[in-house]
Amino acid sequence: MRSTVAAVTIAFAALTSVPVPVLAADDARPALKLQSPADAVPRPTDEALRSAMTTLRDTVGARLQGDSAQPMAEADYVALAAEVERQLAAIVAGRDFHSRAGRHLQWLLGDIADGAGLMRSAPRVTGKRMGLLRVVETLNFYGREYDHPGWAALKP
Repeated sequence: MRSTVAAVTIAFAALTSVPVPVLAADDARPALKLQSPADAVPRPTDEALRSAMTTLRDTVGARLQGDSAQPMAEADYVALAAEVERQLAAIVAGRDFHSRAGRHLQWLLGDIADGAGLMRSAPRVTGKRMGLLRVVETLNFYGREYDHPGWAALKP
């Protein structure tokens, strides 16, 4: 009895450890894709997104290009945060975030919103400045990742 169980166990192990040959022809199946179209860079954009992101970049850029001898005050950061959040709400309105590319855009817009929240609620000016830098870095990331002809990166 033990020899029968051992023989069955060995036979089962031999059958399951040998790779199964592929019976279909090579051209019968499509090749595996390791990257989905949503992962392709640059990611596609529509005119509404490009226009809104350009407006957002120009709004933030205008504050960065201000008088460097006169740093932004706390109230300036709070006002800029309110404007960024208003523009983000306009971008998000009516967008579909259920696709993979949509989820990536949602992440990117969420990162900008996090920076705006930091500008609004940080207790010190240095924290508010970090929020502004986060918004700038995310806008620059958008320019590298998305198909947006003529995008100019911001310099903090």
